[in-house]
Parts: sequence; C-alpha cells; structure tokens
Amino acid sequence: MEFAIRCPNQVVFGWGMIDQLPKFTSGLGRRPLMVTGRSALRASGRLDDILGALSASGAVVALFDQVEAEPSLDTVLRGIETARVHEADVVVAIGGGSALDVGKAIAAVAYADGELAEFHAGREVTGRSLPIVAAPTTSGTGAEVTPNSVLTDRMAGVKASIRGAGLIPRVAIVDPELTVSLPPKETAYTGLDAFTQALEAFISTGASPYSDALALEAIRATGSWLREAVAAGRNREARTQMALGSLLAGLALASARLGLVHGLAHPVGARYALPHGLVCGRFLPAVLAFNQAAAAPRYHRAAQALGLESGTALVPWVTTLCEDLGASMPLSTVGASEADIDALVDPVLSAGSTAYNPRKPTAGDVRELLRQAIDGERPRGQA
Repeated sequence: MEFAIRCPNQVVFGWGMIDQLPKFTSGLGRRPLMVTGRSALRASGRLDDILGALSASGAVVALFDQVEAEPSLDTVLRGIETARVHEADVVVAIGGGSALDVGKAIAAVAYADGELAEFHAGREVTGRSLPIVAAPTTSGTGAEVTPNSVLTDRMAGVKASIRGAGLIPRVAIVDPELTVSLPPKETAYTGLDAFTQALEAFISTGASPYSDALALEAIRATGSWLREAVAAGRNREARTQMALGSLLAGLALASARLGLVHGLAHPVGARYALPHGLVCGRFLPAVLAFNQAAAAPRYHRAAQALGLESGTALVPWVTTLCEDLGASMPLSTVGASEADIDALVDPVLSAGSTAYNPRKPTAGDVRELLRQAIDGERPRGQA
C-alpha cells in the first residue's frame, strides 16, 4: 500500500472564522495581494469589511479582482504582474474555485523556475512560491486544500491543471457563513462538483484508507444536505454541512485523485463555456453506471453513507439528484453536436483524472458517453 497526504499546514473551520484572517496573514507577510472575483461577496459589502480588517492590522494590501469564471492563463499573467509590482509577500485568495485557483497560480508561478505555459502543458511547478491563505465562498471545488489550479488556455481551447507543492495553501479558512449569499443555481452547481469529487475520490484507483474516511463523510454531508442548501440558502446547518463536505472532498481528492467524470468535464466545459459543476452533474450518472461492475463493493459503501440499502440504488438516486438540480439537460441545447465528439475523445483519454478511473475507458466508450450527454439520454438501464 502506498499513498501520500497532501494538505495545507493549517485548516480552520467554523462560522465566522474569516474574522481571524489578519492573524493568519500577518504571520506570513505584511504586503498581501488579495485575489478575488466580482462576486456576491463584494455586493454584500463583506469584501470591504475583510479588506478593512487587513489594513487595520497594519498590512499593505493590493487588490486583484479580475478573476472570471473558468479563468484563463491571461488572467493569471495579469495577476502575476500585479503581485510583482506590489512586491507581494503573501497571497490571500477569497472566492469560488476560480478565484482560489488564480490566487494559487499567481503565488506559485510569480517566482517559479519556468513559465506559466510550460506548467499548463504538464511540467510540475517548481521554485519559490509565495505563501497562500485561501478562503472559499462556495462549497464546491475544495481548491483551498488541493495542490493544483485549473486554468483555460483560450487560444488553444484547452482546460487543464497546473500542479506542484507550492500551490497548496499554507492556511485554509473554511467559513460556511461566506457561502450564504451564493444564489441557488450556483449553490447547486458547486455542490454537485463537491459531491462528484467525493464519489470519484472514493472509487478512484488512487484511494487509500486516509482518503476513504474523508470521502465517505463528504459523500454523506454533500449528498444529504445539497438539496436543502439550494432550497434554503440561509439554513445554517445546510451551509455548514456543505462546507464541511466540500473541504473533506478536497482533502480526499488531493491524495486519491478523481476519475472519468472530471476527465470528461474539463474538455467539455472548456469547449462550450459551461459551469464546471453543471458538466459534472451531466456526466456523473452515466459514468457511475459505466463503472458499476468495476466498483460494486465501493458503491455499496457509498450508498450506505447516503442511507441507501444497496449499491444498485446509487445510480438511480444520483440520477434523480442531478435532474432535480437542473444538470440533466442535453448538451445539444448549448450548441454541442455529435460532429464534435471526435475532437473531444483524445483530451478525455489523456486527462490525468481519467487515469484513476476504476474502469479503463476505450475511445468507443468515451464516444458513447459523449453521445448520451449530447442527446440527453439517461444512464443505460433507466427509463
């Protein structure tokens, strides 16, 4: 048995924990670069409060708030320039997965031994990294605890991760209160991402006793509370459970890796500019059905975590969840066609996540899964 544990130096969790940000930041540097997007956090006035608290602590703060959904390499390059001009000595990333990914990439690449394009092409990030403090405002990606950053090369149409130890935050602050302002649709999509990550980490060929314990609890928390978080966004327990599940799923996948859902989601999401969690929800039921025979004992344990009687109930239950949360539409409705399939097959098969899938897919398998998603079919064996 071999496995590695990859996680931040410190993880703090709890309602209102963001108020302790200055304490954690001051121990790492005095010239923070705040990386964020133009999100509900700003609209609510909470971002101004956070910036004010940092400044009151004596920090000299620069703000980089240009992060978009599905962030690009160009955005990271602009952020790196901002960090250098400001002479930042710590990066504080606050926001959804996109903001956290950009913040981590800026910190790791600004003084790295190489160029961003090289790392996006597969070279591991090495060299000096700025320390990172990460605080998620969604319960989805687990980016606050992972050693990678998902970025898109818009010119090439390629969405891929850069990886390296320097991308792991020094401190992760997981405050469920920051997720309360997230609208229902975004809550659903980010929650589906967290749930998918928990399931894929659990059935991954890279799973270990360490990641299993985290993934099973993440499956329980996200699967049991996602609907309530979408329906009643101010429900404190629902937001807390989703934040916990997302955190644990992130810790699990950092060590176990993922699977075919994410192998499909990255190239499809990049090609059609779709939210990552939405694409995960579109593919999750079909990939679970594809993997059923190869991972049956683990399906049984995952089903038990959700209160189901057997592993055979898992695929129908997940299918209904994804349908209820609006992730089952045919991809043809967003411009996908079967003529696109051939261009997507190789990126799916070569994806790092696909390599950890419990059943090795063929090119024909990938074509069929893509066709089903484009046509809006339910997993085989279901009406």
